[in-house]
Amino acid sequence: MKTKNIKIGIVAALVENKSIDRIQLEQRLKELAQIEYKGKLMMGALCYRQCALKHQKYVCSHCGNTIQKVFQDWMYRDINLIEKNVNKIRKMGYDVVLDKRKFCPNCSKKEIQNPKLLFKIRYSPQADYHIVKSNIIYEYQCLLAFLSNKKKFKGEQGWEFALHDNIPIIQKMTGLGKDLKIEKQ
Repeated sequence: MKTKNIKIGIVAALVENKSIDRIQLEQRLKELAQIEYKGKLMMGALCYRQCALKHQKYVCSHCGNTIQKVFQDWMYRDINLIEKNVNKIRKMGYDVVLDKRKFCPNCSKKEIQNPKLLFKIRYSPQADYHIVKSNIIYEYQCLLAFLSNKKKFKGEQGWEFALHDNIPIIQKMTGLGKDLKIEKQ
């Protein structure tokens, strides 16, 4: 009986901490919006040689179906990079899901036209998931930086971006800061 009470207490403490996380993230977002980033940002490559991506097969992680229809190869590369960012967020303890079923005609039960990844995040087991459709790596990089408590993040080609300038993306990806008013300085 005591073991069961201890386990329940631990679970309640974990749930309580996750709820506090949401409050702390809301506060951090408000502070981030108020204080403009004054540090230096690295510029990335202004010109770079574009290379042809190798043709990639896509196997649905949900049903195992190999996708025959070829999308642009960069999309498969992007899915893999996005998935790595989502896995890092998950390892930080956040309840996140990346649903890729829209890329599979078997799972989506229809012909695929313009598939979108579904990203889901919630801050406590009792809460509903905040759901976003996004295939944009930049948005996941921005989210990861915010949840990692950073002030800036690196995008592709080495460009650095201030989180302060990306508050709308953070709001979109987290569902936080709905009442936040952003004033341009």
